Amino acid sequence: MPQPGLHAILALATRKTFSKQKWFALGATFGALLPDADGYAQAFAVLVQKMEPALAEAIFHRTLTHSLFFAAGLALVFYLISLARGGESLRNFGFGLAVGIAVLHSFVDIFAWFDGVGLLWPIWSVNLWSGVELPEIVKNLLRSGNFIAFALYFGYLATLARRAQSNSDYLPRLRVYTYIQAGLAIVFTIFAFIATEKAYNIPDGVAFLFFAYPNVLWVTWRMRDTIEAA
Repeated sequence: MPQPGLHAILALATRKTFSKQKWFALGATFGALLPDADGYAQAFAVLVQKMEPALAEAIFHRTLTHSLFFAAGLALVFYLISLARGGESLRNFGFGLAVGIAVLHSFVDIFAWFDGVGLLWPIWSVNLWSGVELPEIVKNLLRSGNFIAFALYFGYLATLARRAQSNSDYLPRLRVYTYIQAGLAIVFTIFAFIATEKAYNIPDGVAFLFFAYPNVLWVTWRMRDTIEAA
């Protein structure tokens, strides 16, 4: 199952495959992470609107932000901004976002995630796993894997930084963040074995949405020189 951190690792591993233009690789890495921001809408629906978790997931998760329309729309927005400001890097960033969302995230989710993906949401979704029902403990473990994947992503970034001799001043801070993400992975992996899915979801969601996910987005921006390095 590709957690957002694994999507980001894939983006790093292929970052020079699609284009070597400035900020394209950075955009692709952000695009590989961005679709799972729909978790905020899902959490709002459950906590504030008191919607059933299964219904909130069906409506908000892997729908709008996983669609090709969303990817194309962001590319268009950055393209128009680049025309107004004369910034080729912004155009490249937008195209990278589109590739990251469509190819490195949504397309991979179709084959490696146990649910449907709104590839052309709201017109059409594809689900290769419609007959698969996962046990609660497996669902919990897949979610605890988010923190493991973020720690691995940070470790990969640190390796690339040392090779490229970039962002060396930030590596001590990155090491701390890696340990924190790994610590969360250990805690929630243990919790996955002893909690029901319902009991697990709230603390996991709080840790993911209010620390782990924003932290990985910030680190990605802070390590942009490393991501852009040849």
